This record gives sequence, C-alpha cells and structure tokens, in this order.
Amino acid sequence: MGSHQDTEARSRHDLDDEALGSHLLSSQEMPSLKLPVTTSKIGYGQSNPTYYLDDAAGVRYILRKKPVGKAISPVAHQVDREFRVLKGLGSVEGFPVPRVFTLCNDSSIIGTPFYVMEFVKGRIITDTDMEELSPDEKRQAWFSAIETLAWLHSLDPDKIGLEGYGKKTGFYARHCATWSRIELQQAAVKHVKTGKPLGRAHKRYDEVVRYVRENVPSDRHAIVHGDFKFDNLVLHPTEPRVIAILDWELSTIGHPLMDLVFCISPFFSDYTKSGKSSLSLQDSPYKLEHRARSGIPEPDELLARYAEIVGFDMRQDNRGKDWDTAIIFHYLRGATIAHGIQARSISGQSSSSFSHLYFSKTRQAIEAALRRIQSLKDRQTAESKL
Repeated sequence: MGSHQDTEARSRHDLDDEALGSHLLSSQEMPSLKLPVTTSKIGYGQSNPTYYLDDAAGVRYILRKKPVGKAISPVAHQVDREFRVLKGLGSVEGFPVPRVFTLCNDSSIIGTPFYVMEFVKGRIITDTDMEELSPDEKRQAWFSAIETLAWLHSLDPDKIGLEGYGKKTGFYARHCATWSRIELQQAAVKHVKTGKPLGRAHKRYDEVVRYVRENVPSDRHAIVHGDFKFDNLVLHPTEPRVIAILDWELSTIGHPLMDLVFCISPFFSDYTKSGKSSLSLQDSPYKLEHRARSGIPEPDELLARYAEIVGFDMRQDNRGKDWDTAIIFHYLRGATIAHGIQARSISGQSSSSFSHLYFSKTRQAIEAALRRIQSLKDRQTAESKL
C-alpha cells in the first residue's frame, strides 16, 4: 500500500526536466545554468509544490510551482505574487530572502506556472521545540526571528515595488469575509473516491467569525508574511541567526498583528503544534516553568524587542482588546487553512505526505478560539459588576 501511494505521488508531481531546462536556458534569465537539469520534490511543506533544481555543474536552485488541478480558491497558489514580493524584498540591502531568477506563467512547460529562486544553504528548524539547538542558540534564534519580523514590518511597500500588493485598511474585516468564503468553498469539496462533501470546519465556525467582525483591531498596515514560523526560516549553517525567509504564498499588505501573533503562538497555553515536535505539550520548553532551563526567552522580552524596532507596542492598542482579537483570528485562520489541507487531500490535490495530520487541527483551533472568546466574555462580565 505504501509503495503504491509513493508511486502515485511521484506520477502526480514529476516534472519534465528536459522541457524545463530548455525553457530556462532560452529565457536567458539564468545565463550560468548548465544543462541537463534534474528536479526532485521536497516532501515537507503544505503549500505550493517545491523542488530542488540541480544543473549539470552541480549548482542547486529551488523551483516552486502552482499545484496541478483546479484551485479551490482563486486567491490560493499565486506563484506570481510570491515572485513579486521576493523580488521587491530582494532590493532591500541585506534583507534575508532568496534571490529570484525567473517567473514562468506558461503552463505548457511543466504543467503549471512556476518560478526559480536561489537555494540558501542553512538549517531549517522543523521541530517546534528546537531540540537540535543549545539553550543559548534557542534564545539567539528567537531574537533573530523577532528582529527580522520587525524589520519586515518596518519596510515601506510602496518604496520597493509593492504598490497595490494589498489593501492598507480593513484587514481583519476583509479577511474574515475571505476566510469565511474559502471555508464554505472547501466544505463543498467532494472526496475523489466516495463523492462525499468534506463539510464545515466546525459547527460553531461562524460564531468565531462573528466575534472577530464585531471586535476588529484598529487599522495598521505592513508587508506581512502570513506564515512566519521557524520552519519557514533558514538559519545560518553554524550560527543561530536568520539568513532567509521562505514560503511567501500567504504574503500581502495587512495588519502586522497577524504575523506577530502567529510568530509567538508556541507560547500560547492552548497552542497545538502543526509541525514536527519531539516533546509533549507537558514537556514543552515554552511552558513557563521550563523556559529558563531550555533557553526559550520570555514572550514579553520578544514583544518588547519587536516594539523597540517598529516604534510602537500593539499590545496596548485599544487597551489590549486588539491583541485578544488578533489571537482569536489567528485560530480562525489556522483552522481554515487546516480545513483547506483536508479539502486538497480528499480531492487528490495535496502536495504533502503530512496531510492526514491536519484533520484534527481544524477542530482544535476553532475550540481554542471559542475558549478564548468565553474567557473574554467572562472577564467583561466580572468587570461590569465592579
């Protein structure tokens, strides 16, 4: 059974290396490329299929492409947007993103649009608990990550070719509508074999949407990554510092709170790990009693450093209410993304062997949001009685 699934995965994701190499050479955007080229799929990751691209001289590149098949949402898998944001950020001296070489929108070459970028050699920490790093390295890596995020949020998109990359106002209200629409589209997706629809992400999904809409944070805007976490960061091969940010599929102009909350979400007590993990939640280095020994910094230290760089502290916006709403939205968004992975899985479009792990994430994320909402309502009730 396992070998049959592997064969199916290879046939679904194999590329025509000869056609690819000919196109890249004729495009003249990669003049140092030596034919023939060979590609091999990178298995980890849940967004656009990603490949190593090696040329005859042994130079390695990365290729990212749109998945095969009709996208469930028209806003998903837009590799041209990834290319654009990487090109814009690449114009900022020293900013840690891979160099992009070429974008191809011609689906006849390898089946779907794609782009090619630099391969950045380093370490990607896929274990949420960062067990491969020493305590001191964990601390330095976390500060490097938060400082890099603050740098990103400090950039003016209009000055680096990202005019119109997203709207500067109404982020949370707009994205509630977007994710609600996407969730309904995903719910209607049918199993490729049984024809049974996937169904809603959670029976109380709309309740969470309604809360966020009624408590939207005050407007701010920045370039947001949309999935800022350690397994989308490349650390230096021997030093605990960020040298590249990967996976820009969800990037836009939006509210910086979204990225900031997502980045520090491992510190949340009701956090559920979406990536690989070597430890149980009870043994997590992010638990208050384990942080000093593990080297994990206090979240307040990280947030203070972020605020120092960007020049404001979003935890204080609207007396802290914006921060609470942003956390609830974080769970809503995560649930919808996990629901989408389920939809791609049952429709045969999934690009990762980790798809089955996401079936429980949808329910867990919505229930975490509901607990937060109830806690806030209880607190408001108690305050009103004072």
